[in-house]
Amino acid sequence: MVQAYLKRLLGNEKVASYLQKYHQVIHDKFAEIDISAYHPTLAAQLIGYKFNGPIYETFAQYAQIDVKIAKELMFKQLYGGVYDSYKDWEFFAKIIEYTNNIWLQFEKQGYVQVPNSSKIFYKNELENMNPQKLFNYILQNLETSNNSRIIWDIIKILKDKNTKIVLYTYDALLFDWDKDEQDVMDAIDDIFKKYNLKIKYNYGTNYDFA
Repeated sequence: MVQAYLKRLLGNEKVASYLQKYHQVIHDKFAEIDISAYHPTLAAQLIGYKFNGPIYETFAQYAQIDVKIAKELMFKQLYGGVYDSYKDWEFFAKIIEYTNNIWLQFEKQGYVQVPNSSKIFYKNELENMNPQKLFNYILQNLETSNNSRIIWDIIKILKDKNTKIVLYTYDALLFDWDKDEQDVMDAIDDIFKKYNLKIKYNYGTNYDFA
């Protein structure tokens, strides 16, 4: 949620409350679009893997754990390395395979280029690299390039519209939405479908979505 993010970012609930109080919606309401399981989805696209159901629920079922714990473990393993106890799960097995292959490429040719991005990571420009760190760099850059494409597509839709983007926070976008422009939100929905991303909405007249 945007409000929770602001509190973490600013480290001061009073400042977050100030933003909430004085940055009220100009048109009808705020509409927040939150990308579901964004990093695991990008990782799956990176390795060419398709989940048969909701990502965290699928992992939770495999590991026989609570969905909340599954979400935490998913992030820990994407950015810290796959645990031995889960390395045989197909998704993580493919993550390990991709990480090893991209590291061999990095070591052999001295660079790797991020898919769907012009970013190239050169071996002679990076220090203390290892396979997991390189995978993290690639995934994070993929997120940035993907977000840039999404936001640019949205900006083109919002040209000459009342609805505007007012905040972007990693996997969420906050809009000041004119309810007479439902066609705009429908067009934005189509953008996320184009990138094979699942989203959910929150609506309200302030950052608490009240």
